Amino acid sequence: MEKFGIKRRTLSEAMTTKFKEPFSGNLMEKAYFLGLRTGDFHARRMKRCIRIQTSTTHPALARLLKKTFQEYSQFCVYHHHKERQDELFIYVDLHPSFGFLLEKPSCTPRWILDNDDLFFSFLAAYMDCEGNWHLTKSHEIHPRFTFRLRTGDKETLENIKTKLEMLGYCPVFSLVQEKGTLGPSMAPLRKDIYDLTLNGREQATRLVEKLLPLSRHWEKVEKMRCMLHHRNSSYNEVLIDWLKIKEKIKKEVLPLNEKRC
Repeated sequence: MEKFGIKRRTLSEAMTTKFKEPFSGNLMEKAYFLGLRTGDFHARRMKRCIRIQTSTTHPALARLLKKTFQEYSQFCVYHHHKERQDELFIYVDLHPSFGFLLEKPSCTPRWILDNDDLFFSFLAAYMDCEGNWHLTKSHEIHPRFTFRLRTGDKETLENIKTKLEMLGYCPVFSLVQEKGTLGPSMAPLRKDIYDLTLNGREQATRLVEKLLPLSRHWEKVEKMRCMLHHRNSSYNEVLIDWLKIKEKIKKEVLPLNEKRC
C-alpha cells in the first residue's frame, strides 16, 4: 500500500459500521438541506460525523429525513424515553463534507436568492419544517387557500418576502407575538415571532405548483395536491377532501402522553 501510495483508513473509519457517503455537491440538494437546517433541524459534530437531528410528534417528519438522506447515511429513530411514547427523536450521521450544515443560517444565502430554482428548493424544505396550508371560506361558496410561515427567523422571512415579491407574489409580513409573551407551550417566548402569509386561491396554487415537486413532507404534499385538484371547486367540495386529509394526519400523529398534559 505504501509502495503504490494507497491511503489507509484511520481507526475511526475502520470501526464505522454505518455507511457515510460524501456530499455530492448538487446545489439543488444543498439548498434543500439548508432549508431544513434553517427550519426544525439541528446539527452538531459527533466525532468525525455531522449529526442532523430533531424531535417530533409527526412520523411524517421522520420519513422526510429518511427520504432526504437515505443515499448518504443510515437513518435512526427512537422514542425519547420509555415512559414518553408521544415524541420521536430522529437523526442521521453524515460524512464530514456536510459541515456546511453545522451553522444555522440567519438569513437566506445570496446564492440561493439569485437563482429561482434554488430558491424554491430552499423554500420547499423550510415550508416542510415551518409552513402551513390553510382552507377557509371566502364569501358564501368560495374557498380561500392560505400559505403561512410563522417563525422567529425575521431576516429569513424578510428575504423570502422580497424574493416572492420579485416573482410576482403579494405576501404579507407582520409581527404577531413579542418576546417574553407566553407561547403555545405556555412558556415565555425567547424571541419575537413573525408571520409571512400568502392569501388567495390564485397565488397559493401558483406557489403550490412550484413547491409540490420539491416537498418531501407527505402531510404538506397531500394538502397541496388537494388545493390543485380543487382550484376551481366550491368551498364545500374542497372541505370534504380537506377534512379527510386532516383526519389521516390526526390518526398518525403521536398522542400526547397524559403525564405531560
